[in-house]
Parts: sequence; C-alpha cells; structure tokens
Amino acid sequence: MVGPEYARYCGIEALEPLGIYLPGDINYPGGTLFDPLNLSQDPVAFEELKVKEIKNGRLAMVAWLGFYAQAAFTGKGPVQNLVDHVSDPLHNNLLATLHI
Repeated sequence: MVGPEYARYCGIEALEPLGIYLPGDINYPGGTLFDPLNLSQDPVAFEELKVKEIKNGRLAMVAWLGFYAQAAFTGKGPVQNLVDHVSDPLHNNLLATLHI
C-alpha cells in the first residue's frame, strides 16, 4: 500500500475503489479505512464528534504537559510519582514537592 504523498507523486488519484482517499479529495477522510463505523453519516452528529475529538486532543496535550512538569520538579516518572503518592499522600504531593 502506498502513502497519499507517494500516490500523488506517481499520479495515482483514482484509489476510491480501494477505499483510499487522498488528502484534498472531497471524500477524505471517508471510506472504510477512515470511518469503519460510519459515524459520518449524520452531518450534525459528525460535526459534534469533530469538536469532541479536538477537545479531547487538547486535553491530552495538557495532560502530557503535566507529565513533563511533574518529571521536571520531582525527577521521577509519572508511574513512580503515583506510587509514591499512594504510599504516603500527606507527604508526597504538590505542596510538599514545592516546599510550601
């Protein structure tokens, strides 16, 4: 299977019978490869799902920022910080880490 960029470079633009749509096509991202559950059939629900996906992606980015900040302050990974907090929540928390 070829990627969309390579397919465009080679001039292959009629991949719809295979269910492959190239970026920029009016049907992209459609087909069974991109929408196996046919969630895009209802336009109103599909717009709501797109907004939810963007919000969840932003929330995931904030969570990763939290992981990085936590590792910078404690020098430990998120799993070790969780284990430390569960073992002694009164002394292993944000206030104790910042020495407030």
